[in-house]
Amino acid sequence: MTDDVSSYQKELWYAVRTKPKQEMRADNNLRLWGIETFIPLIREVTRRRGGVAIDRTPLFPSYLFARFDASQLCAKVRLTRGVHSVVGFGGSATPVDDSSIALIRNRICDDGCVRCDRPKSGDVVEIVDGPLSSLVGVFDSALGSGDRVRILLMSMAYNVHIDVPEAHVRRA
Repeated sequence: MTDDVSSYQKELWYAVRTKPKQEMRADNNLRLWGIETFIPLIREVTRRRGGVAIDRTPLFPSYLFARFDASQLCAKVRLTRGVHSVVGFGGSATPVDDSSIALIRNRICDDGCVRCDRPKSGDVVEIVDGPLSSLVGVFDSALGSGDRVRILLMSMAYNVHIDVPEAHVRRA
C-alpha cells in the first residue's frame, strides 16, 4: 500500500499544449493511457446562418491539464496523438499547483462549463479583441441582445459609449 501512496504523490498536474483544435483528441488519447485529464470549458456565443449558437469551447485553447508522474510518463505524454508538448521551463515539465486546478473546478456550473462572471457596472475593462483592441474603459451595461455590452471610453477630449461583443471584453 505504501507504493500506491508514494506513486500517487508523484502524480502532479501539468499543462499540456495540444496541436491546434485537437484538445479533445489529446484528451481522449491520454485517458486511454489511464492519465487523468481536465479541460475547462466555457460557453461561447457564435453567429451562424439563421441566428446564433452557443458552443462549448476550451477556456484555454490548445491546452489541457493532465495529472501524471512526469519522471515516468512525460515522454509518453509528449508522443501522444494530439499533444504538441508538456509546458515547462528549463527543459523539464513544470507542475501546476493543485489549488489552481481546484479553483477552476470550483467555478464549474451544472452544464460543465466554467462560470465567468460578467463585469459589473463601473468595473474597469479592457477590449482584448477586434478593431478596438487594447482600449480601456468602464463597463456600463449588458445589452438586450445578450452577447454585446456597452463600454464608456474616456479621453481628454471627450467621453463616448461604444457597443462591443462581450467576448471581446475582460476585466482590466
